[in-house]
Amino acid sequence: MVMTLADKVTLARLVITPLAVCAYLLLPISYSLCFWVAGLLCALAEYTDLADGRIARQRGEVSDFGKLADPFCDVIYRQSMFMAMVLPAAGIGWQVAVPGAALVPDAGADPIALAQLAGAQLVYCLGHGGFGAGTVPWLPVFLMVLREIIAGALRAMTATRGLVLAARTSGKVKAWLQGTVLISCLGLPAFAFHRHPWMLVYAFWATWLCAGASVISIVEYIWVNRTTLRQLLERRSATPAPEPPSGAV
Repeated sequence: MVMTLADKVTLARLVITPLAVCAYLLLPISYSLCFWVAGLLCALAEYTDLADGRIARQRGEVSDFGKLADPFCDVIYRQSMFMAMVLPAAGIGWQVAVPGAALVPDAGADPIALAQLAGAQLVYCLGHGGFGAGTVPWLPVFLMVLREIIAGALRAMTATRGLVLAARTSGKVKAWLQGTVLISCLGLPAFAFHRHPWMLVYAFWATWLCAGASVISIVEYIWVNRTTLRQLLERRSATPAPEPPSGAV
């Protein structure tokens, strides 16, 4: 198979993803370097998501591979970034005091109240004597990942039977929201060159907004395609069970 330019642009997200994750987790927090690099890489990934379809249409290179690879690369990129952002940036989260650990909050706010307000999870910060809150809470990220697993499983099952599930506008809205939230959660501390308490609260509500859009989209996806899914169940029930080999007990 010859790779078209659009296909290469699509697959570029698989290269950008580990770079963005490593930038967020491993680059220093000084001057918000981890946020700058990860945010710029995410912006580049979002641009490839816009560009690959336009390139394919302009060059007449729309292919079945591209139609399958585009959503696959989108899911890998966005969900990998959200899962990485459950952890503290550069290993130094919004710090939360614990018994026996003297920690100084980033912005002078009560660290425990801050974490409780945002609903952020607490994760251990190696080398920093205590616990810190990651950028986004884990529960909405879990719901988003679960949504993609369900959607992927449904597409795979129907494809094996020659059935096609119709795409929905809600799925595109969900993807747009996720991309916007990723870049904004990284861009705010990058442009401010500092993390402020309100940024954690923003990340909490923005991530839950993405999770809500994900749940709505999968419910609509199943409802709109209920006839196709029913056909899948009917075909499975109509398939005769394989006969046991001769001599089997």
